Amino acid sequence: MHNRTTHPLPSRIMKKELGKTPHTKVAFFSTLYRRLLGFLNNCFFFVLKATGVVLLKVFFHIQVHNAGYIPRKGPLIVAANHFSYMDPVVLQSMFPRRIAFMMTEIYYEGRGKWLFQLLHCICVKEEGSNRAALKQGMEVLNNNGVLGIFPEGGVSREGRLQEGNPGIGFLAIKSGAPVIPAFISGTYKALPKGAKIPKISRITIIFGKPMTFAPVDDLEKKKGIEEITKSIMAHIENLSFSDKPTE
Repeated sequence: MHNRTTHPLPSRIMKKELGKTPHTKVAFFSTLYRRLLGFLNNCFFFVLKATGVVLLKVFFHIQVHNAGYIPRKGPLIVAANHFSYMDPVVLQSMFPRRIAFMMTEIYYEGRGKWLFQLLHCICVKEEGSNRAALKQGMEVLNNNGVLGIFPEGGVSREGRLQEGNPGIGFLAIKSGAPVIPAFISGTYKALPKGAKIPKISRITIIFGKPMTFAPVDDLEKKKGIEEITKSIMAHIENLSFSDKPTE
């Protein structure tokens, strides 16, 4: 009889066997858990979006013009006027892609904070540095997402277009992402600032052509940011002239 000898396992197999540690299992289930949360979050978002579309079409007879201008892929900034608390809901409901909105902390930190977090909103401070918010905005764009900005920084009480904040100019230069201007009409009549119950009003969204901006030298960056911000606001204002409300 021949003695059976035991051959050592190849080092590659030994490493694979040794790699099956509790830490590996924890990492696996952690990844699985994050993916499950992401799936549930997307389901929650699409339910809200579908509900918004139905309500806007039934009660506000919403119309959208020039939706074909919106790129379906790649990083994108959408910039719109802000005349009502309804604007983010209206814009997202009729937009073909999911938007991560930048939101002033006075609204973000309220009772609905959990909802805004689920919807991937980015908190913007009213005072002090907003480096963290700008960094989050850049992360959205670097991941080929859509960043939603109301450049006025808050809801207009008079329903008139206000001066734009330079944050949008900075993000446009830094990311190189195209900017889609949009003008929303009818939301001021439906739910102006201070009102609690919306009124029936026809709502219209008009999109402009994508705007792209060339890189700016460091010495000219501040001036370039200001000019880009003014240009974006001018395009939003021009879209308001093409709107012919029937309300």
